Amino acid sequence: MKRIFPTTLILLLLNVCLTSCIINLDPASVPMGSSTDEIERTYSATTLGSFDRLDMGSAFLITVVPGNTPSMTVKGDRRDVEDLEQTTRSNTLKLRYSVSRVRRYTMRVTVTMPTLRGVTFSGATKSDITGFRNLSDLSIDLSGASKSYVDVQATRLTLDLSGASKLELIGRGTNFRGTVSGASELQSFDYPFADAVLDISGASHAYLTANTSLNVTASGASKVRYRGSPTVQQVVSGASRVERD
Repeated sequence: MKRIFPTTLILLLLNVCLTSCIINLDPASVPMGSSTDEIERTYSATTLGSFDRLDMGSAFLITVVPGNTPSMTVKGDRRDVEDLEQTTRSNTLKLRYSVSRVRRYTMRVTVTMPTLRGVTFSGATKSDITGFRNLSDLSIDLSGASKSYVDVQATRLTLDLSGASKLELIGRGTNFRGTVSGASELQSFDYPFADAVLDISGASHAYLTANTSLNVTASGASKVRYRGSPTVQQVVSGASRVERD
């Protein structure tokens, strides 16, 4: 009997192991490139109902613009679009996936609405909100490493950033009250306020402009840089800093 050389034996064993490990995975769970089965779906005002707030997550790419007639358009992989669940309750339009999958393709969401009072974006969403003017109150809540670019004008702005989220804010307002935590970042030099109240923690960063008053509570090695000539009141701890830019 011929002797099988060690190298040949090892190769045979590897081939058997690799063959036995082949699994027939659901295509939706296998990492792939861009979807080859992309569709677009539009929700009319009749379907959506009345809303002035948004609540969305799941790494959507979101665009929000003003318009007289409410509508929402989604564009993405066919299976992902079919999995979307849209509801409107208490003037809040919510959009989520109804089932969990390992692999999701990019989902683009465009919302048109007459006015805007608040957004809650989570789960690594990326959003662009532009064109809204003369708003009285606006609240922005970003979490889970979400990023947002906002160009609006609101008299009173309330903000909550957490979980390494980032907000770039452009426009003009009067009163600002914000909480920034969990290594998040606020860039709002180009959104001047008269009065601003900021609570910042967890190695976060904030850059803002205040012209009348600035009240800051900073902890956890956070950093605040400001422009303008406000009266500054600050409570600082844990290697945090509040500095004029």
